[in-house]
Amino acid sequence: MIFKDRVDAGKKLGQMLKGKYKKAAVFSLLRGGAIVGNEVAKILESPHYSLPVAKISSPIQPELALGALCFDEVFLDKNIIGSFSFSRPVIVNRINLAREKFQSYLRRFKIKKSNFLKIKMRVAVLVDDGIATGATMRAGALFVKTLSPEKIVAAVPVAPADFSSVGFDEAVIYHQDPQMSAISRFYKDFSQLEDKDVKRLLK
Repeated sequence: MIFKDRVDAGKKLGQMLKGKYKKAAVFSLLRGGAIVGNEVAKILESPHYSLPVAKISSPIQPELALGALCFDEVFLDKNIIGSFSFSRPVIVNRINLAREKFQSYLRRFKIKKSNFLKIKMRVAVLVDDGIATGATMRAGALFVKTLSPEKIVAAVPVAPADFSSVGFDEAVIYHQDPQMSAISRFYKDFSQLEDKDVKRLLK
């Protein structure tokens, strides 16, 4: 365990980022990233936006991400898909299920794509509570890229030692672990966020 909870992780990550960027905007991935991103944004004195991203789950192992999507942007992990030899109809079905989950996020948290299109920034800092496969962060980066920032930074408290920063201009990681498994094992408190907690942060 390294972090007490997501607040502690956000504060530690924020201190790593402090003073590095001018005119930055923090985009935290719903749900777990919302608390971490809120703390980072306070330290950077930057605007904070919660970004909905839906994982495209494997049909045989729901926790395994085949990819992820964010609005119209879809990221597929070709290595994982290839290792299981999933057929195209199976992949399309899993993408459609992820789209349903994504639309649910938009309704529940009253998020509109048009709100993001108005954001002006030089640096987009994408935050989550940790990286396992990196699929959700990469899908988020694909969407944020459409907002035309000068730089996209992946910023997380914990990630695998072999995490590749491909798709990002920079990666800031508080702790990289060579035997990364579950993100939860790096937190003393890794409680599930309720809708009301996320809505409070969105306000």
